[in-house]
Amino acid sequence: MSQASSATKKHKVQSIASTLIKITCDKCGGNGYMKTSANCYHTCLPCLGKGYVDVQKENIN
Repeated sequence: MSQASSATKKHKVQSIASTLIKITCDKCGGNGYMKTSANCYHTCLPCLGKGYVDVQKENIN
């Protein structure tokens, strides 16, 4: 892969990452886990235990 094409891919990844917004997960409330019974906890699958989800904001030009 040429260096010019890797530079454009790097810029594209950075521009996509800059448009992501982190919001609190609605399922677990930001805890990263959910209580299913008295002594049973499970990892929240929508946020994968992070407590937040990434949402891409729309660029309006």
